[in-house]
Amino acid sequence: MRRWMKGRLAAIRPADLKVGSARAAERFRQTVAWRWMDVLFCFLSMPGELVTEDLIRAARAEGKAVAVPLIEGDDIRFVSLPADAPEPARDRWGIPVPDPSWPGVEPARAGRVLVCTPGNRLGRGKGYYDRFLSRARAAGARLVCIGICLTEQVVPDVPHGDADQSLDGLVTDTETRLFTQEGSPGGAEGSAEGGAKA
Repeated sequence: MRRWMKGRLAAIRPADLKVGSARAAERFRQTVAWRWMDVLFCFLSMPGELVTEDLIRAARAEGKAVAVPLIEGDDIRFVSLPADAPEPARDRWGIPVPDPSWPGVEPARAGRVLVCTPGNRLGRGKGYYDRFLSRARAAGARLVCIGICLTEQVVPDVPHGDADQSLDGLVTDTETRLFTQEGSPGGAEGSAEGGAKA
């Protein structure tokens, strides 16, 4: 399925990727969770992936903090993204690599956290986000985890196991789905039946 999805994304023209990313970002900003959050935990886009620059700029414009993922061995942690940060270097897979010296951000101590994770989510097979979310939820973090992706990435079902962490919602360029009450802090929006895995 990963190979099939990679081919499907590769077929999207850069101009369409840009437009789809902007539409998904706008939908994401319309969720109650966006208004509720203090800190946005947001992935940095790799080539061919939904672009998150609009989300990061919007969060900063509203005075919200932004943290980005840093892979270390088999785990992932989030570091604070400085306002004047240069564009991060990329690894051999094209994944942006934040500066390890940037201050770490612990979700359990960060106030109200909105985690923006790629996709409806088979992921890339390493389980980074599953382990991160499991630890954060066990530590009592006040977080909502909403996936964001293009419509082309949504499939009826994905393989999953006991270690997979569920999303609270999913936003694409064409629709917003909320799966849990946590996806709508304060209950101001309805929730959708179903589920997705982080």
